[in-house]
Amino acid sequence: MNSTTDNQLLHRLESLLKEANEEERDLVSRIVDGLELKRMGKHSTYLAALTNVESRTLENGQFEMTLPIQPLVENPLKMVHGGMTATLLDSAMGSLVNESLSENFAALTAEMNVHYIKPGVGSYLRCVASLSHKGNQLCVTEGKVYDEHNKLVAMATATFFIIKKSN
Repeated sequence: MNSTTDNQLLHRLESLLKEANEEERDLVSRIVDGLELKRMGKHSTYLAALTNVESRTLENGQFEMTLPIQPLVENPLKMVHGGMTATLLDSAMGSLVNESLSENFAALTAEMNVHYIKPGVGSYLRCVASLSHKGNQLCVTEGKVYDEHNKLVAMATATFFIIKKSN
């Protein structure tokens, strides 16, 4: 960017922050935090960084991803947007498959079927993904999303197509 564009962006941000309510200031702060974490390499994607998801492989081989509930992921009813719940499921199941592959291969979502059980509300959603089948071309997974009280919010199955990465 050039200095004119930088100055325009700074002016817009200053104006926004002057008029912002507490929720909007908190959201801007979370976005800046996420961008800084992405820059430091703590997240592999901007979406993961902006939503501040945390993930880990469990001892039993399952994969867990936790999404803090914040205004960025909520719908107008103050519950997690269904598309964000589906994204959490897809990301956890895809990450599980990708971690099981050699570095020359990657998994792409071929199909996903989501069942929404109850609204995603509270302070976070936690997704646990497990591998049902691992083949050379297709992998089938299952994911379950729980709220902070360990109540089932949504569940999904997905098929991932395995491709060879291009150099």
